[in-house]
Amino acid sequence: PRSRVHTLRSVPSLAASTTMSQSQASEPHTSVRFTTKLEPRWVVSDTPLDLPTRLSRYGLSEVVNHLLGASPARPFDFLLDGELLRGSLGKALAARGISGESTITLEYIELLAPPQPRGEALVPDWISSLALAAPGSSVASSNPVLSGCYDGAAYLWDASGVQAAALGGGEGAAAVKAVAWLGERPVVASKDGAVRVWAAGGSAGGAAQLSCVG
Repeated sequence: PRSRVHTLRSVPSLAASTTMSQSQASEPHTSVRFTTKLEPRWVVSDTPLDLPTRLSRYGLSEVVNHLLGASPARPFDFLLDGELLRGSLGKALAARGISGESTITLEYIELLAPPQPRGEALVPDWISSLALAAPGSSVASSNPVLSGCYDGAAYLWDASGVQAAALGGGEGAAAVKAVAWLGERPVVASKDGAVRVWAAGGSAGGAAQLSCVG
């Protein structure tokens, strides 16, 4: 029941920052209970709060920081039914068919920073194909990535994106159309219809050459 739900105005730490206009007061609200698995100093009361459904991650993070009395404020992400909240609370409820009359539980976690690129690995031409070595193989722990390139060569890369070897290529080489792993050996198929299986280690010595008839 709404009568048992604490509104923003009933929380002393928020009282000074929740002056709402008449139009804002009539907007949709829902009952929210916050929970977290973070260490105890970041835990707030699990008493439900009556919050506007227009709030998104940023606004909800402000609410939690007010409850914590955190200074400086700490940004949080929020999980609803185990999924990251993206967009407003109202949109998330509508997408899940949850009534605004229900009390929902939001788990807050440390803000997930966007992934940062660790550098670029440049090749001379367009990449046509990629293949990963099978987990557990010897090459999977050394040079697991095989790429085919329109310059006529295939390239081996280590897990950090550093080029380990170039297979084939050179003047007049046909563009590579597909690459794969045959056990621990790189297999390279070119536009000229040839399929080349390279010896372990990526050297040209002992390479087998097959004709492509398909």
